[in-house]
Amino acid sequence: MNVGDKVTRNNDNRVERALRSKCAQTSKLKGLLEETLAKTNNELSKMESIKKHLTQERHRFNMLYQRNQERRGQRGNRPGRELVRDQPLKELKRETDVLARSIEKSDEKLQDVANSMSRLNKLKALLKSDLADKSHALDLDRKCLDMVATDGAQAAASLPDSVTTGLPFGWKRDTYNTLDASREAHRVATKTRKDAFHVTNTQKMRTKDQYDVVQAALANRLKTVTAVNNQLKDQLANVDDEISKLMKAKKDLETAIRDKMPPLNLARQRYVTRTRRPRREAVFDEVEHALLLQYNELKEIVVELQKKLQTVVGRLTNLKQQKQSLETNIEDKVHCIKMDHVCRAMAPSRPGTAVSMRSSNLSLYSVGSEPAEM
Repeated sequence: MNVGDKVTRNNDNRVERALRSKCAQTSKLKGLLEETLAKTNNELSKMESIKKHLTQERHRFNMLYQRNQERRGQRGNRPGRELVRDQPLKELKRETDVLARSIEKSDEKLQDVANSMSRLNKLKALLKSDLADKSHALDLDRKCLDMVATDGAQAAASLPDSVTTGLPFGWKRDTYNTLDASREAHRVATKTRKDAFHVTNTQKMRTKDQYDVVQAALANRLKTVTAVNNQLKDQLANVDDEISKLMKAKKDLETAIRDKMPPLNLARQRYVTRTRRPRREAVFDEVEHALLLQYNELKEIVVELQKKLQTVVGRLTNLKQQKQSLETNIEDKVHCIKMDHVCRAMAPSRPGTAVSMRSSNLSLYSVGSEPAEM
């Protein structure tokens, strides 16, 4: 073997070692890129799931908010005397605040998810581009390894201009930077999902708790108003009974007065008639004394009966006014009871159990179940 052959073989060995080393490094980076790209696609799939979940919860919160406003409007149509700041009104107002906060929180988390997905998609594009470059470079290096020397008298052509633009290890550094950024994006995406589930579950539990409080307040209000309405009906029955008795007493008094008027008029007429006697006969005799006594006694009886009748009439007037007030109050209570029944029936279905994540999937668990890792 001459010196030229030895130099050629050494150069061939050096090139082959360099190519094999580069292929090994490129293959390793390609594997990391493929693994990271798969994880990125998986993260994007999970983010799509949480985005869908958040959108559904946001829609549900909005539906509950609209129904809450309808129920408040329904109770706002109660009669004037029933428009008080009662417990159901307070709890419905608290429910409005809880639902408005739930919508706000859902919007915030939807924006966080959108930002995280945007970052993941940008990194996905970088990973795919880098992976394509690595695959192409690896194919070329393997092609170089598979090349064999060819015979020919023609002199080798001159080399093309170099296409090298980066530093010797820049190709690895950029890839590792992309991989590190992807891992960080995965970590942020995982935290975003956990936060989103925590927020939606927390707001869902608050919504459900407030739902129960509102329904209980309406039930208690219905119970109270019904009891008051029954008391008013008892009072109305007593008033009707007293009115009936007074009407009979009024009739009896009017009859008694009517019966006393003829004797009273007769006594007066006799007394007036005897005042026309001749002067010498006009003395205060026993007849005149008897007539005057009879007239005064009858008049006192009639006056007393008239006073009693006036008292009965006055009492009847008050009772009739009281009856009218009771009837109006009962009518308002009945209307209020009907409206609160409608308001209670307008409530949507009771919110379900909280949602938690298990591995990469979404599962439904009852509150208090052990939450699994994401």
